[in-house]
Amino acid sequence: MQRKETAYLTVYLSLVFGIVLSLFLALIEGAAIGAARTQAELAADLGLDSVFAEYHREILDQYELFFIDSSYGSTSGGIGMTEKHLSDYLAKNMDPDKGIDVYGATTYLKLTNPYLEIREVSYASDNYGAVWKAQAVAYMKAVYGGDIINTVKDHIETVKKNEMDTRDVASELKKQKEEFEKALEEKEIIELDTETSDGNSYTKVSKLVDKLISGTFLKLVIPSSEKLSQASVRTNDYYSGRVRAGKVNSGVGLHEGAFGAGGLADELIYGEYLMKVCGNYRNQKEDSVLKYQIEYILYGLSSDASNLSACLATLFAVRSAGNLIAIYSNSGMKAQAEAVAEILCCLIACPELTPVLKNILLGVWALAESVADMKNLLDGGKVPLIKKEGQWSLSLSGVLSGNFFGSGKKEEGLSYQAYLRVLLGLMNQQKKVARSLDIVEMDIRETEGNRYFRIDQCIDYMKVNFGFADAAGHDFVFEKMMCYE
Repeated sequence: MQRKETAYLTVYLSLVFGIVLSLFLALIEGAAIGAARTQAELAADLGLDSVFAEYHREILDQYELFFIDSSYGSTSGGIGMTEKHLSDYLAKNMDPDKGIDVYGATTYLKLTNPYLEIREVSYASDNYGAVWKAQAVAYMKAVYGGDIINTVKDHIETVKKNEMDTRDVASELKKQKEEFEKALEEKEIIELDTETSDGNSYTKVSKLVDKLISGTFLKLVIPSSEKLSQASVRTNDYYSGRVRAGKVNSGVGLHEGAFGAGGLADELIYGEYLMKVCGNYRNQKEDSVLKYQIEYILYGLSSDASNLSACLATLFAVRSAGNLIAIYSNSGMKAQAEAVAEILCCLIACPELTPVLKNILLGVWALAESVADMKNLLDGGKVPLIKKEGQWSLSLSGVLSGNFFGSGKKEEGLSYQAYLRVLLGLMNQQKKVARSLDIVEMDIRETEGNRYFRIDQCIDYMKVNFGFADAAGHDFVFEKMMCYE
């Protein structure tokens, strides 16, 4: 009997093997594609990490912040140079053994990077320096917490409440003097030199008013030329000058998800940051171009001497308003002024003008006290915003005799630096940041390899489009963002 053989098992196995082999090859292909994509992602991440690791060392050393200088020390910078650095890092990361003679070494994926584009950047100077300020405020909050500005906030509220930042006591005194002398003229009174037993006369008071409102005595508190910095700069050579000329790079500003510095609290924190990293008359920064840097931020003039003079004029006005407010709330001081006014008005036969002359004497006293305050602050002493009993440097008789400098520096109240904090809190925010970026450029350019440094070439954030291809012709396109946090 003949035996019949069947091959159904062989056929079955052949069919199954074909299916399994296809699945196996598909898995291998998927694994290869996945490996290529993973390597592309890793290469992109490492490339961005490497670019951001090239932060500017002088900015970190002097200002505690992180930024990429896209000029890399050359005469000009831009996104193109940063793209070149990123491309070089990508090439190294895609083939780490390239250029190294290792026997048998090969890269099977053979990734290439035919497409690379930095689509967005944030420059430090964007939005009038908002990017720089945001990073500075974040740094201060991380290091010092949120309670560093409560005292300054209280001082600013006192100044605003009493209109010490807007009141012009010198102009008020000038007007009062003109009204008093007009009244004398109408009465045809010309005998004004008649002196009291202690040598006072209205003529003497009038000359004193003229000197005080002209600022003559204030000049006496400014240090001599030997002690005063003679440094000066060309302001148009720096960031704020380029802003005026419309010649600054601009990016996207504060990127999505970034925390901008806004509100009074953050503004005061930024002022505290400036006090930390910048110099001033009482605390000069070593190796800085301008020695009085905070004063430059406040006034933006071309020399240390002119910025200090402008600062003292502002402080004099603030102190004059504060002193006049305090005098008018002091019954004893008002009584002294009224007594002197009565005597002088009797001598010139105009007793009805006593109230007007009393106000003039109180204004003279306030301005003279402010001159003493300026001397005190520059010498390292302290002066309260609103003085109380026992905190005065001058008596009315001392003022009328020409003594404007009191008994030396005091140790109660606000220091010169504390007044600078208040002025920073009161000033225009955009001017404050722009001039602070001028200071950054001034000092960074003095360091080795940074002669052409520009703050509007310094990058804080990037969004990059990547395009990779592997040996099998697969393309991998994706987008990544990175910033300093």
